Amino acid sequence: MAYWLLFFALAGLVLAYFRAGIRTTSLVLAAATLFFGFFGGAWQIFLLLALLCVVVLVPLNLTVLRQEWLSRPLFANFKRALSRLDEDQLAVIAVGGSGWEAELFGGYADWQRFHVDYSSRLTPDERALLSGPVAEFCARFARDPATPTATARMRAYGLYGFGISSAHGGTEISALAQAAAFGWLSAGVGSEVALRPGNSARLGWIELIKRHGSAAQQSRWLPRLATGAICQGSLTDVAGSAEIDSSAEGLVLKLASNVIVDADAELLGLCVDISDPHRKLPQGERCGLSYLLIEAALLRAAVGRQLLQLDFESLIGGRERLGAAASDGAECRAVADAVAPAAIHAGAVTALALGASSAGKLRTPFGLGGSETALAQGALATLAAQAYAAQALAAATARSVDLGGVPLAPAAFARTLALQQARRCAAAAEDLGLHRSCLSKAVLALDAVGQDAAEPPQLARSQSYSIAVLRSHRAFVESLAAANLANPAEALERFDGALWSHIGHLFSSSAQALVLGLIDRSTLFADRAPEHLYQRRINRYSAALAFCGDVSLSLLGAELASRKPLTALRAVREVSRRSLTTWLGDALAQLYLASAALRQFDQGGANPAERAVLELICTEAFSAVEEALDRLLRHLSSPTLAWLTRWIVMPLGRSRRAASEATQRAAVSQLQGDSMLRTRLSTRSGLPTDAAHWPLLDTALAAMRGNEALEQRAAAATQAKPNRHVPSRIAQAQAGGAIDADEARQLHRWYEAVCAARQCQLPVV
Repeated sequence: MAYWLLFFALAGLVLAYFRAGIRTTSLVLAAATLFFGFFGGAWQIFLLLALLCVVVLVPLNLTVLRQEWLSRPLFANFKRALSRLDEDQLAVIAVGGSGWEAELFGGYADWQRFHVDYSSRLTPDERALLSGPVAEFCARFARDPATPTATARMRAYGLYGFGISSAHGGTEISALAQAAAFGWLSAGVGSEVALRPGNSARLGWIELIKRHGSAAQQSRWLPRLATGAICQGSLTDVAGSAEIDSSAEGLVLKLASNVIVDADAELLGLCVDISDPHRKLPQGERCGLSYLLIEAALLRAAVGRQLLQLDFESLIGGRERLGAAASDGAECRAVADAVAPAAIHAGAVTALALGASSAGKLRTPFGLGGSETALAQGALATLAAQAYAAQALAAATARSVDLGGVPLAPAAFARTLALQQARRCAAAAEDLGLHRSCLSKAVLALDAVGQDAAEPPQLARSQSYSIAVLRSHRAFVESLAAANLANPAEALERFDGALWSHIGHLFSSSAQALVLGLIDRSTLFADRAPEHLYQRRINRYSAALAFCGDVSLSLLGAELASRKPLTALRAVREVSRRSLTTWLGDALAQLYLASAALRQFDQGGANPAERAVLELICTEAFSAVEEALDRLLRHLSSPTLAWLTRWIVMPLGRSRRAASEATQRAAVSQLQGDSMLRTRLSTRSGLPTDAAHWPLLDTALAAMRGNEALEQRAAAATQAKPNRHVPSRIAQAQAGGAIDADEARQLHRWYEAVCAARQCQLPVV
């Protein structure tokens, strides 16, 4: 009998692993039951199994019975749960499409298509733009950083017009090229300057006008934005209210807002709550949150007035976009966040990493550099890994925009991961003492992404991850679309298809998570390249995430669909939803980052010089995924279900991997040496290969490299017990005739340049 139990268990596991459909599963299980009836020798058990097959499998295979007995009650519960969710968030979830993040969250990643879709390169014209106007501006800014001159020069070079069509005076390039340009600006001249054309609010308004503005609005506003007109306003904050009224010219808006207009603002974007108290709109037209764009001078002139009268031309998109601010704003802010913040952050981190590695190579004559300690090794390895990861993330999120759809999840990852990376880089910089060196300005530049965020980081993380997780759950999105259909029969049929297809996927993800978890530490794959192992582990954690997501969201949906009074569930529901979706989002973000780093590694030709940083990134990401899933399972409302889920997704327990010291040494060696890793990092960010972009560091490195031969000659001729004081040792070499006075002065200049670079308290521009 034990063999038969094992046979049925293996059959079920294989069917689930390969995601067999209802009919295939029914046929296999029915055949296995008949086989048991002939050869099992236990007719009582056979009858019980046969009865179970009839009761369970027959209704599942008869569509009418399945829909009426099972799908209809579940659909009613689903709609009850939807009624208790925020309408604005549901509107955002229904916008656009999803990409690679949905495949990761669903556990069915198509790696071949991923590498094709996310391996796009810049066109010759886009590369010419980077090496021409962008690089020239960076070079001229280094010579003349005066703000008024720099602003005028940015306008002259057309740096404010990225992404705006040439018909409106801009430079129409891909999102990938825009990200590269912002990254070059951030690395070359600092994130503070890069944020002038690349702050999320400004790019969000440009995207809003491009996507939803009328032709007249595009012709009016885009040329001004392309030339650098300052637009004040947020896509996320409600800045006032407006009432619809009528006048001799037609319908008008009477705006009430207490926004304080900045002195340098030229345009003012407002998110306002529009109402129709006088019933001027035809029946059926909705009101609500909408976007207005006006001249800033209008609101300045209206100071003291209760209401400012505006025509409907101020409403972005006109009457068709009334009340659509929730979806329009999320859509356009997601595009802006997927392009700019990650790229600006990547440029700042790359500049800091390369600058720190150059500073680590500095040494005084006859002395050693400051990067030989274990502390410096760990900090430099962190900077190398974070720079590589930031560049990979910026390229992946920008590419998600070029692929179409609305990158809600990549935008959320870009914001939160950039903040996490900035904190880690700041800690590493403090360990290296860079905040007290000539690289202090590069350390301060890490705060730029946080300052550009419109919401507090923790609140933004919970809200954006809730949307990202639900948007990446295909069954939820399909069921939401079914609930919005007007025809009940069509809605039920669509929900039925989404539900039972996903139930098969649920069994598949559990089987894959269990099998891949059991073989994760196996030595059968030890001879394969590390990048192949990382891909297999991403598949494993993707399946685990899919199963955990289904379990946790199902429990949460049951809480929402409960018939208990809403007031009794409100606090639990809100805390539970934000906590569970935040941890799911954390795990999904780490898998997205690891796959982006893997794509960048493969796109670069799988160079061995980059394997050490790839291992650092993936090891940290996998550890973070396990931590997020562990926290999720510890907070599930059902302890029994939590135990079962943990046994499936972590059958051998948490792996608790950590990068070895040898990996850290290899990463530091590649970062500081003349390696492909250093070349690729600097090339992507528009920096020279040496990447010593602060004058004091440039001077010290040039002095060191130009006088190393002279130092060797002086060292060979010194006494058996040379003086450890560098100036005294130089004097000894001169007194012994090994060097002359001019050569001694060169060594002294080298020594003084290194001391100045190490002891500088203020950044030098």
